[in-house]
Amino acid sequence: MPFVLFLPSWFSYCQITPNHWTFRRMSSLKLSAIQMRCVAGNVGANLAHSLELIDRAADGEPDLICFPESVLDGYSCRHPELPSLARSVPGPEAEQIAEAAKRHGVWICWSLAESLTDSGVANTSLLFDRNGDIQLHYQKTHLCQEVGETDAYRYGDTLGVTSVEGVEVGIMICFDRHYPEAARELRLKGAQLILHPTATVWFTPNPNTINTAMMRTRAYENRCYILSVNQVNYNGGSALFGPWGDVITVAEIGEEILTCEIDTEELSNVPDKHFALMEARRPHLYTSSK
Repeated sequence: MPFVLFLPSWFSYCQITPNHWTFRRMSSLKLSAIQMRCVAGNVGANLAHSLELIDRAADGEPDLICFPESVLDGYSCRHPELPSLARSVPGPEAEQIAEAAKRHGVWICWSLAESLTDSGVANTSLLFDRNGDIQLHYQKTHLCQEVGETDAYRYGDTLGVTSVEGVEVGIMICFDRHYPEAARELRLKGAQLILHPTATVWFTPNPNTINTAMMRTRAYENRCYILSVNQVNYNGGSALFGPWGDVITVAEIGEEILTCEIDTEELSNVPDKHFALMEARRPHLYTSSK
């Protein structure tokens, strides 16, 4: 079980595990995006595979591991038995992920169809800290009618942000990306990194797609990093998008653990021929709620 020793000046903190010391700046995070192959409708297999992939990813000593959308049920919004595939939070499946986070001393963003106490199902992502405690409990706020989500899920109504080792992190899920307001609200709440679990063929690796243009724009217009993590079942293409509209790294179509690092100090280092967009906003003009 790692612990954190705070040091002055250039060392922001020191993580100590039984075998080594790891020094990290509080402005940086090492990320592992788990591009997982899921089995639609098989909760047991997907949970076991999630735990196996956490063990594998932990060998690379990331600060944070992120899974795709709805991995526990395999994104089964059209499955006739979706309510029976949904699981409560807290619940035994989420507890096993919490225990893995605590065992490895790593943050984990993991997703499931959540059974709600007042009936219904939510498309949910949970962010566990190094102690296995849930720091973000996000229920998808924008649902896609065309693929049946509005019939399958209840809408979430909160966009939240939490601090991960000194970096402010928020979550949006898949279809949320089509709405500039979702990413902007997270950024206005302080998010420097947006985790974006997804399950969609739109992320097939191709730099010429509208999806790549959309994600580059969301990161650029909000001066933040966005980590999109897709299921293998939907052709992969998980990617890290940077604050200057760049695509930092992209996965291929197979199962993969994509490891990358961000440094939020870059958010204030405006390159030549770029603009301080967030500082130049005029919020008093943006008052329409319709």
